[in-house]
Amino acid sequence: MSETETQAEKAPGIRIISRAHDGFRRGGVAHPADATYPADHFTAEQLEQIEAEPLLTVILEAGAERPAKPKGGRKAS
Repeated sequence: MSETETQAEKAPGIRIISRAHDGFRRGGVAHPADATYPADHFTAEQLEQIEAEPLLTVILEAGAERPAKPKGGRKAS
């Protein structure tokens, strides 16, 4: 195993556990029973949708940062 692969495996991520069926979709992603994604895999909006789903458990690993919400959206007129 190379040093790069070892560092990638140790990089903090977002673990999602699904209590629904395998392939349950939320946030535009089909979720397996248990998966860990790189911390930058989801947009802020996707992560909000996933976290709001009671059938999914989201665990931010130590050191993982939440994706930033985009700034400068539409202004109210």
